[in-house]
Amino acid sequence: MQRSIVALVASASLFASSPALAQSVQDLTGLTALKDRLGASAPTGAGVPLGQVEANAGGWTPDTTNPEFAGKTFTFKSPSPAPSGHATYVGQRWYGNTSSLAPGVTTIDCWDANGWLNNGFVNGTTATPPDLVTVKIFNNSWIGGGFGPNKLLRKVDYAVNVQGLIFCNGVNNGAGALDVALLSHMFNGLAVGRSDGQHRSGGTLAAIDQPGRMKPEIVAPEGATSFSTPLVAGGATLLVETARTLPALASNPDAERPDVVRAVLMTGAEHRAGWTNNPATSGPTRGSTATPLDAVFGADELDVDHAHWILAGAEQAPASSAGAATDAPHGAWSLASTTPGSSAWWAFHVESDKPIVSVLAAWNRDVALDFNSWTMPDHDLELWRVASGTGQTTLVGDAGLPYFAGGNVQSVSAVDNLEHLYLTDLVAGDYLLELRRPNDSLGAWNVAVAWEFQCVTPLEYCVGKTTSLGQVPDLSAHGFSNVSANQFELRVKNGVPNKTGVVFWGTQQNNAPFLGGTLCVKLPIVRLPVVTLDANGAVTVPLPLDPTMVGAKRDFQFWFRDPSHPDGTGVGLSDAVEVQFCF
Repeated sequence: MQRSIVALVASASLFASSPALAQSVQDLTGLTALKDRLGASAPTGAGVPLGQVEANAGGWTPDTTNPEFAGKTFTFKSPSPAPSGHATYVGQRWYGNTSSLAPGVTTIDCWDANGWLNNGFVNGTTATPPDLVTVKIFNNSWIGGGFGPNKLLRKVDYAVNVQGLIFCNGVNNGAGALDVALLSHMFNGLAVGRSDGQHRSGGTLAAIDQPGRMKPEIVAPEGATSFSTPLVAGGATLLVETARTLPALASNPDAERPDVVRAVLMTGAEHRAGWTNNPATSGPTRGSTATPLDAVFGADELDVDHAHWILAGAEQAPASSAGAATDAPHGAWSLASTTPGSSAWWAFHVESDKPIVSVLAAWNRDVALDFNSWTMPDHDLELWRVASGTGQTTLVGDAGLPYFAGGNVQSVSAVDNLEHLYLTDLVAGDYLLELRRPNDSLGAWNVAVAWEFQCVTPLEYCVGKTTSLGQVPDLSAHGFSNVSANQFELRVKNGVPNKTGVVFWGTQQNNAPFLGGTLCVKLPIVRLPVVTLDANGAVTVPLPLDPTMVGAKRDFQFWFRDPSHPDGTGVGLSDAVEVQFCF
């Protein structure tokens, strides 16, 4: 007999509208920045098959006649399909043609949640393993408790390991402690909350394996967890497409592993003001925490631009000893195989101060084939400083005071299957990252580790000279100023259409009167090649990066012809932007 144990995680009033946001969902989740950086080569989710699981509320399928789903193929895997507003809006947010993060998706399988838990996929609490499926990512915008949640969770975690599936699961709405286990209490999936924090959070329930694990792991900007969850699923979809198509990744199956995708998404999340994983802020344990995530927001808000950049940095093999570690790129990931009592090491040369460093390790539990037991080792994560003449030195306690302003350099949770470092204002120098596994009786274990050492955000300063057309020209930086990424350009807008100009740069700011405007860059200067503004008075100037620029600071300004300017100079000047380049 099938048991109905699920419910929606949104109210009907939320089906058709997003919360009022100062920025669009695409802006807040980093999609706008990703498309801005990559242009036509930005991923869309094309070729990634999806699985949408919905509670039956008078229907459980998306409305396939909705224009948002034009060109998409749906397969209904449960009996009696009927559309619902909830399923339709989840679909719009996940793979809709104009309102999602992954509009390129064309193949979606759909299940009723009760059928999916029973003979549609999981096969209930029986000894029968979950069915094999052709989808890569499951979205579960429903909650449940009911009969046998522990066994059901073990079975879906088992399916992750066997089939390489990625699960994104909503927690319940409303602030307070976690109240139901399905499916947010998975070890091997992502529990998703809301950017406004109005969701259940905290430690997993006492009746579930390894209670006290922190949930949710990540949040997204929607007014109900039903609709924030498919945004995160959309981010995962973009990463899977990237893993399959980017030349640096396409031959490496590790790039689309569930643990790697989880680690990359959480590492790249925007840790907003107020985020904390509660490290000690003074004394001998300064910079250490046993709670790797924020108690409400997890790793915080989805940012697919930063996640994509980390994944595209490619896999970086660890060393088995600190002395053997070689310098790694500042945005990348690794899949380490750990053994009892061992450590994996990565080295980083930090050429200039870093405003933000984010590192996260994630690993899966292993579930026995009979689903009656499971195993999982513990791991810790720590950043060390390497100083000339003194070797490897701790950053925990007062020793770290000169080297980082805040956050944690050590993560030592005893219950979570992740560890997270997040620190601010890391001083230039040489560092070692250690993934450490205590002694245990288990075999080798895979651990995904991802990291990002962020460059200083480009600074716009000075004031442009108003043109003969009454507009103020603007110069801005786009992309990442990382030499390893080499995806950086300057853009001019509000210039004089069809006129020529040049970008020039120096190494110091200035504020001197010049040709009726302001010279924002101190002499001497270097000029880039002449460019022509388009019919809208705009131009993009790609800036190739090379290793000689690592650590350099440059101040850029744009000069252009403005022959009709009433001051008679015939010259226009933009504001300026200061860029510090990093590895």
